[in-house]
Amino acid sequence: MKAEQDAAGELEDAPGDTGVPYVEEPKMKPNSDTPKEGFGTLLRVFAFGTAIDKIVQIVCVFAAVCSGAAMPLMALVLGRLTANFTNFGSVNNEESSQDFMKQVRTNALYFVYLFIGKFTLVYLWSFGLSYSANRMVQALRLKCLNRILNRSVAAHDAQTPGVLSSAITTHCNCIQAALSDRIGIMVQAVSMLLASFAVAFSQSWQLTLVMLGLVLVTLGLIGFIVGSDQKIETGLLKRYTDCSAIAEDALGSIRTVVAFGAARKFLAKYDAVLQRAEKDGTKRGPFVGLMFACQYFFMFTGWAIGFYLGAYLYKRGSISDPGRILAVFFAMLIGLGAIMALGPNMPSFIKAVAASGGVFRIIDDAEQTDGTVESIAAKLDTCNGHLELRGVSFSYPSRPNLKALVDVDIAFTRGTSTAVVGPSGAGKSTLLSLLERWYEATAGTILLDGYDITTVNAKWLRSQIALVQQQPQLFNASIFENIAYGLTGTEKENASTEEKMRLVEEACREARALEFIHGLPKVPLLVLPFGLDRARLLTFYFCQGFDTAVGEQGGLISGGQKQRIAIARALIGRRPILLMDEATSALDNENSKVIETLMMASGGRTTIFISHKISSAMKADRILVIDQGQVVEQGTHDELIAANKLYKRLHDAHVHSEPELETDITPIGGSLVELDPLAKGPSAAPESPEHQLVEIPEITKHSLLSNLYTIAREQQRYWPILLVGVLSAVVTAQIFPVQAILLGRVLQSFQGTAEELSSDANFWSLMFFVVGLGALLAYATLGFFMTLLGIRLTKYYRLDYFRVMLDQRIEFFDRVASGALVSRLSSDPSDLHELISVNLGLLISIFVSIISGSIIALAFTWKLALVAIFGAMPVVFCAGFIRMKLDSSLAEATARIFEESARFASDALSSIRTVKAFTMEDVVQKSYEQHLFQTMRKVSRKTATITLFFALSESAELLAAALCFWYGGKLLGEGETSTEKFFTVFIAVIVGGQAAGALFGFSSNIGKAKIAANNILGIRRHVHPSVEQAPSLDVGGEKDANVIVDFKNVTFSYPARPEVCVLRNVSLQILEGQTVAIVGSSGSGKSTLLALLERSIRDNIVLGVDENNIKDDDIISACEAAKLTDLIASLPDGYKTECGAKGTALSGGQKQRIAIARALIRRPEILLLDEPTSALDAESEQETLQNIQSGRTMILVTHRLNTAKTADAIIVMAAGQIAEQGTHNELMARQGHYFKMYQSSIADIV
Repeated sequence: MKAEQDAAGELEDAPGDTGVPYVEEPKMKPNSDTPKEGFGTLLRVFAFGTAIDKIVQIVCVFAAVCSGAAMPLMALVLGRLTANFTNFGSVNNEESSQDFMKQVRTNALYFVYLFIGKFTLVYLWSFGLSYSANRMVQALRLKCLNRILNRSVAAHDAQTPGVLSSAITTHCNCIQAALSDRIGIMVQAVSMLLASFAVAFSQSWQLTLVMLGLVLVTLGLIGFIVGSDQKIETGLLKRYTDCSAIAEDALGSIRTVVAFGAARKFLAKYDAVLQRAEKDGTKRGPFVGLMFACQYFFMFTGWAIGFYLGAYLYKRGSISDPGRILAVFFAMLIGLGAIMALGPNMPSFIKAVAASGGVFRIIDDAEQTDGTVESIAAKLDTCNGHLELRGVSFSYPSRPNLKALVDVDIAFTRGTSTAVVGPSGAGKSTLLSLLERWYEATAGTILLDGYDITTVNAKWLRSQIALVQQQPQLFNASIFENIAYGLTGTEKENASTEEKMRLVEEACREARALEFIHGLPKVPLLVLPFGLDRARLLTFYFCQGFDTAVGEQGGLISGGQKQRIAIARALIGRRPILLMDEATSALDNENSKVIETLMMASGGRTTIFISHKISSAMKADRILVIDQGQVVEQGTHDELIAANKLYKRLHDAHVHSEPELETDITPIGGSLVELDPLAKGPSAAPESPEHQLVEIPEITKHSLLSNLYTIAREQQRYWPILLVGVLSAVVTAQIFPVQAILLGRVLQSFQGTAEELSSDANFWSLMFFVVGLGALLAYATLGFFMTLLGIRLTKYYRLDYFRVMLDQRIEFFDRVASGALVSRLSSDPSDLHELISVNLGLLISIFVSIISGSIIALAFTWKLALVAIFGAMPVVFCAGFIRMKLDSSLAEATARIFEESARFASDALSSIRTVKAFTMEDVVQKSYEQHLFQTMRKVSRKTATITLFFALSESAELLAAALCFWYGGKLLGEGETSTEKFFTVFIAVIVGGQAAGALFGFSSNIGKAKIAANNILGIRRHVHPSVEQAPSLDVGGEKDANVIVDFKNVTFSYPARPEVCVLRNVSLQILEGQTVAIVGSSGSGKSTLLALLERSIRDNIVLGVDENNIKDDDIISACEAAKLTDLIASLPDGYKTECGAKGTALSGGQKQRIAIARALIRRPEILLLDEPTSALDAESEQETLQNIQSGRTMILVTHRLNTAKTADAIIVMAAGQIAEQGTHNELMARQGHYFKMYQSSIADIV
């Protein structure tokens, strides 16, 4: 048979043309040539830009370079103006006031020209870099998701979905924050520094050379500090990734966590990781403090040396004009300011470097990919469906020493049906996993139509196979979308919506799903007043049907309904191979018989059916019996019965336990009936989930100051740390006003004689050095204590955020997807930390500095100060304030959209086996791309406005300088001020303008922190406590001593769907020690929730108890009762064996036994069982139920009527009401619902 060879580029189709670039990153050899994490890793992100992006970046970088040169050019103008002012104010001045004002006006106009140029350039680079960064990082997200989707199932088993989704969301967010306008700020700062040195060298090379040495020492120290800090940040990021994994584990299985009271245990695990993170984060304090302290200490030391040396050179005649010295001073001031501008932005780059390392580890990990991206892999012309296993053996990667299959030889002929039976854990599901090529056989060969499947493209192979899993995985979408996903990879994949709907209805008819879909509850669509008085309301209802949302992991519908949707999804594609793993375990007998007969009899299709029900296996053309990983028998039903071996024993046990429900009782009024509110909370919304933004409900928004006040009030134990930090911030705030006074006195010195200048140089140089020492101490204290405060508060609120989420009622999780919650739990505390750590101290320092500078200016020359403060500063403040408000609005909008994309990614990765089985990798990729494209469009529009005000706030200080010089020159010419006073006011106001610009430079952090604080504090303000927080039961008073559970006229609707009555007027009593069986049709409440967590077997068993009070003997006893000891004994790691994400490392029967042991170890007085043995063979079921039944009150939901037969009381449910109740004999004597079910089931077995 001819095979087509696929080129490498065809195997990874680029997503649709939506405007988001999809760039293939250069291939790298795994594990060898991969660069170490560093800034080079971050620079790799630029490889994901298109040619247009690269052109935009080049232009923007050039613009940033030019805008950075604007301020040093201002130093030249300042030098000229300073010379004018000092000459005019000197004793030997012969210049007239008119000539002086003419020169002042000419030079002041240069400031206006510089303002226009800088405003234009800053707007260009800030918008361009933000836009290109969005495109690059979105391409990076797509590439990362592509790599994750194409990872092997074994690689997915080794990591939780939360860890992988964090790489796409939180890590990429860090990268985007660094590569947007922040990289422009960094380039501008570097350009400003270099241009400052160029200007300074042009004025005096000797003076500049000395000061350059100090700058190089400063840069060297900062480089060392940043490198050390980056290592700590990388460790912190890993700690927080571990926290995300724990949160994903708990919130993704919240019903199990709540049912077993395990929230405190998860909080303890979460807290343990956070404590290690706090310890690591505290180590950052000295480094952060030194980074800021070194900058300011060397700046003032430079001033001291520069002034002393400048006076010496001027006295010697090496510098002819004092204006040159001042030009050098101002240039160096601007240059050192550029260095300081690098400081606040470095943490973002440090985080981005650490985050990029995590992202590129996933992208470069080529060894973890499966066969969907092989460069040379066959796609066969046709698929006949003939499968053959030759000497196949297999061990799971997590347990390499334990063989799941041993030397298996099987052939599955085209067009035949084969049933696979055997005890729980025999290797039946493993067989299907190998056929899906989720794992590679460790020995032997698997052939499809004579071709080794390892030489066939895995995606094509899976497109020929339909799968129904034991525990169906549905996506958080509508019923129609979930079923239509079964067309992926088939010729009908791109059919019209009408054609797809026809195919969906046909598949649902075959899967017996149409009746329940059309009977789904109606929702109010329109309410109109009518009648003469218009006092009555006419309500129009909308029946959602196929548009009904199934919820996260299908949590809004019953187990039987999920299975029927999964069956319809498998049938719709008409694939030549059908694999079914306990496909009808959650269905009633009548539906099971019809569906199984249909699937077994389909001509031309190879069907492989795993089942514990012998009545289902009897219908197959051939039966395989597997035990301990080996095929021990095969043949027809009659042949195997005659052989009198394992199959015969399984059959005999089945005959005595098989009677099951046979009728699907139609719900009254189309209601969905659920008996277990912990299992799911139905909620359907008219709007498709794809177009809904995930939002934590009932959040009242408060201002940032209000939230900061709440934090301060709550955290009184940290007030000493906060007080030290605030006091040090106030001290640092005085440094620049003091600098203004010192520079004013220095400039005044140049108007005197050479002797006076030499004398003043000694004193004022010493003063600069003293101020530098003060700055060293104050900034070191500020950095250390505010870092310490930030890490401790972040730890507290991260843990508290998680605690509040766990304390919510179950209906909360029906409205908010766990993936969105995990994303918020990761991002919100990080955003809050950006404000309440060092940045908070810097903001206080900046704010106080503006006030202090304004006071000093008013004290020296009030007229000039009023004009400078109220004429120029309002422009800076207004531009910055508007930018801050827009930044906050943008942050809120993008946060909501990114939550939706995070939920989508988490949903897909949690169902990775279904994604791979139905070759949905491209579908998921394109859907995620659409989410990103919507985000980019909204962000781009708002960014265009935000950057306009950012450019104005960055350049408005030049207008302030022009106004100050013009009006100051006028006052000096009129004799109303002196040169010293003018320069004191000018420097105070200009530094204040720079501080204001720095203040609003934090607007992005402030906006995100405001949203984060509202989320963290708001969800707590409106918390609805869970059952765990309810007060203990008061058992006093009169009560029937024998009645342990008593329902009296109970009617119930789920909060998320109040219009649907789930239970109607139910009254029943359950006596102490009694076993009560609850039976009913599919969809009437018999759902199984076995959400095993990714822990060891021991961790899962002791999930709901205090481990300190549990002995090993207690664990062993629970495992013996659950028939689990033989399994654990066979595992190399015993009780420490990892269960895998969602229990994927175990079979369905093994998971159920662990869940039973987990319930038994609590020694409960009341035991609730919801289909606890549906995945067990009949023999194991009987033994297990006998072990757990004695000595306790047991309420059992089951399909298997032989299990119900032995109960003390049987309750038959129909449409939320009790149709019948009594013992088995009583109900048989009445010949009602139960009698008909039982008789039909017996007839089916016989």
